[in-house]
Amino acid sequence: MNRRSFLKIALLTSGVSAAGIVGLDFLKMSDASVKSVVTQPQSTLTINSVSQVPHLLRRAGFGSSPAELSDYATLGFNGSIDLLLNYGSIDDSNLPSQPNVTMSYEKKPATGEVVNLIGWWLDRMIKTPRPLEEKMTLFWHNHFATAISKVRSPYLMFKQNELLRSKAMGNFEDLLMGITEDPAMLIWLDGAKNRKNAPNENYGREVMEVFTTGRGYYTEDDVKAAARAFTGYTLDSDGNVHFEPRLHDTSSKTFLGQSGNLGPEDVVKILANHPGTAKSIVTELFEYFAYDNPGNDTIDRLTQIYANTNGNIKSIVESILRSNEFLSSQSYLAQVKSPVEFVVAAQRSLGATVTPTIAASALNNMGQLPFDPPSVFGWPSGLAWINTSSILDRINFPLAIQDPTNVPSTPSDTYVEEIARVIFQDGLPQEVIQSVQSSTNAITDLQDRLRDTLRLMMASPFYNLN
Repeated sequence: MNRRSFLKIALLTSGVSAAGIVGLDFLKMSDASVKSVVTQPQSTLTINSVSQVPHLLRRAGFGSSPAELSDYATLGFNGSIDLLLNYGSIDDSNLPSQPNVTMSYEKKPATGEVVNLIGWWLDRMIKTPRPLEEKMTLFWHNHFATAISKVRSPYLMFKQNELLRSKAMGNFEDLLMGITEDPAMLIWLDGAKNRKNAPNENYGREVMEVFTTGRGYYTEDDVKAAARAFTGYTLDSDGNVHFEPRLHDTSSKTFLGQSGNLGPEDVVKILANHPGTAKSIVTELFEYFAYDNPGNDTIDRLTQIYANTNGNIKSIVESILRSNEFLSSQSYLAQVKSPVEFVVAAQRSLGATVTPTIAASALNNMGQLPFDPPSVFGWPSGLAWINTSSILDRINFPLAIQDPTNVPSTPSDTYVEEIARVIFQDGLPQEVIQSVQSSTNAITDLQDRLRDTLRLMMASPFYNLN
């Protein structure tokens, strides 16, 4: 993604869409800010010792409250990585363990249960003391994209979410085997209908094209062989998975050059240990945490880590977060916040709430409704998040924020700057702060002033970039 292009598009688009909302002063500032940032990127967008930890918390989590940032800053950059990675030692018993949905397999969910499920996960992302755990769960949800629009059952989607969380930083082969036998995935890609007398190729194809090697490593014969190897899974009326030997194809198969009476475990092992899978997974992880289109040397280094650790995801993530690339100017503010990141980061930093119904509606309008990706390929990324149909929802989202606890309770000469430090801890450029201040100084009602201050700041490119 081209960062300079986004800065132009984001502000120009917000100017067109929000002319009657954010005020002419802000639109004038927008044009000046774009020109300044684009022509002098190093003066405003270079990572430094102050911005390292906030940068880490945005990428390996969803930003932070001022109190969280203070705690992590005390640990320093490397100490913060240690804490984020080793989240298993952090108590999270204060989080709700399960959503308010029917805890059984129902093909027609009760009214409101999908919103409850979405609200439950958003609540975890906002409140968790283990931000990397939820960020990795979101990563795998997009990688193994499964949609409730076909699965229908909030309970099975919840169970898949728990699976992804529990195996998020472990061995990739173990995770791949888990998702292969996951009830929601068996419905989503028709694995529960795959029989030896009528092989269904959906999962056999997508497990290679999307989940592991990617295109170029397999043939149609490999797809057919994989489909036959995955035959035999069934789903009972309670949503439990069973493997029925009588429905499984036990004849010899040849898959990616290996022959025999191959079953699900065999195909998963072959794929997890394939060089194409290693390259695909480490590239996706790097682009998730750092920036697009990494060089060959970077990918070769990470691929070697995958091979040396038997596909240990934690080792790969640690290497990325501790790399020079992660702390480079090419990485800093080089990604567009996804809608989920945008919504969660706002509530996490402000100590605020948004009702689940409103949050789900906003995310749907912005194009990223959790548990309902548009296809097996997951959601788009980068500039795809900034368009004329979604930008108004970003600009108006602060109107839905309730009871922020981390903002000043009384106005002062530094009111705008204090709020800026809450939502963007690196510090917004002075021209942005001055323009916001001049646009809101005349507002006497503190709630109205806070609302408009947040709308202006959250419409700026600095907040929309990660």
